[in-house]
Amino acid sequence: MRVRFAPSPTGFLHIGNARTAVINHLVAQKENADLIIRIEDTDKERSTKESEISIMEDLKWMGIKWTESPEMGGDYGPYRQTERFDIYKEYTDKLIANGGAFRCFCTREDVEADKEDAVKNNKPFMDRCRNLSTEEQEKLVSQGKEFTVKFKVPEGETISFNDLIKGDISFKSEHIGGDFIIVRSDGFPVYNYIVIIDDTLMKITHVIRGEDHLSNTPKQILIARALGLPEPQYAHMPLLIGDDKKKLSKRHGITSVDLYKKEGYLPEALVNYLGLLGWATESGEEIMTQERLIELFSISNIGKSAAVFDFRKLRWMNGQYIKNYDLKEITDMFIPYLEDGGFDLSGTDRERIESIISLVRGNCEVLSDIVNYMGIFLYEINEPDEKTESLLKEDYSGDIIKIASELIGCLSESDFIEKLIPGIKEKTEHKGKKLFHPLRALFTGALSGPELDLALPLIGYDKTKKRIEYCREKYLK
Repeated sequence: MRVRFAPSPTGFLHIGNARTAVINHLVAQKENADLIIRIEDTDKERSTKESEISIMEDLKWMGIKWTESPEMGGDYGPYRQTERFDIYKEYTDKLIANGGAFRCFCTREDVEADKEDAVKNNKPFMDRCRNLSTEEQEKLVSQGKEFTVKFKVPEGETISFNDLIKGDISFKSEHIGGDFIIVRSDGFPVYNYIVIIDDTLMKITHVIRGEDHLSNTPKQILIARALGLPEPQYAHMPLLIGDDKKKLSKRHGITSVDLYKKEGYLPEALVNYLGLLGWATESGEEIMTQERLIELFSISNIGKSAAVFDFRKLRWMNGQYIKNYDLKEITDMFIPYLEDGGFDLSGTDRERIESIISLVRGNCEVLSDIVNYMGIFLYEINEPDEKTESLLKEDYSGDIIKIASELIGCLSESDFIEKLIPGIKEKTEHKGKKLFHPLRALFTGALSGPELDLALPLIGYDKTKKRIEYCREKYLK
């Protein structure tokens, strides 16, 4: 069994393509199959080396494992399409020779006029060069006439195949839209033509991809048959959609793996989520190791309906991974985000940083969330935001601030943790939210965060005292 992931290097790795890579990876790992990475870079205007490098780095970051690729090599290379043009030309010459393809010398205007005429006369469109003899084609070529190469779609043929996800599928050749270009006038072959040649020569047995390629499949099968090539087994996965049931796009949220990485998602969480899209385990398991995911995964489990990409669910899942990660390792992951967020950690020992992260990581769904909580412990005064300040201006908050100011002066560093909050509770008539919200805002400068009883020892006596005095001077009239 051999599967492949074949991205086009025209931008960042889209989350839909990342899902295709993950599914191929899971299949390869489960079936002990080869996974081949092939770069489909025939879009010369948009393909860049930078995009190829970025895509490969993202695949490595996600932990995708492959056995053959452009950088790794293999027995069936080259693995970039632009390095395989001599191979494609051999097959093009063979198709022209056996009548499966022809050179078309029509201009775009000729084609449009012929299509209009076909519609007007209620007859099928037929390319005017379709029946030129090989000799006539060669003569026009020798005269320097520009041409494309078109595949001659057989008339009245049914193209049927069994899709591992969608079941039995049939297309009528007349619905393909007529003869189609396989080599452009600049000599560049097109995707639908060369992909089946690559799949054959690379001995791909199973093509697992998105259903947006489903309409390409009959064209590729016809080309395979015209060349006498074997046809791989196909599996077309339903597309990803947003919660509005429309195709996933930037308007829904982050759509490239690169941005997930920068935001602070963990590769294990992203692979876990992408691997589960479109199906569910019988046990209801959601958070699982990759080994467990491989064990439970099967192509036959994937449903036929579009899968909703739930950004909130992914954030939650990522938070679960953060919560359960080894403390030293997750601290190493958090530190770059803290440094990028402007925190100078040079004067803070590692043990203190780990203690803080141990307390607040349960509040972080992505690694970048850490910057929202570290100021609680490292700043002398963690400046309240607008909502926190609004709460601190309430009369009941003023009562809490006044009592805290009176108490802190009577307490020492050794007993303030034990006596400060109980003392405030004892001296105020406020209860519930009118007690605990002002306390949190007073001590942390925020309305949400870790448990106050656990946070206060890490904030420390000096910072607590300064914050109480700061609020007394700013909010008490």
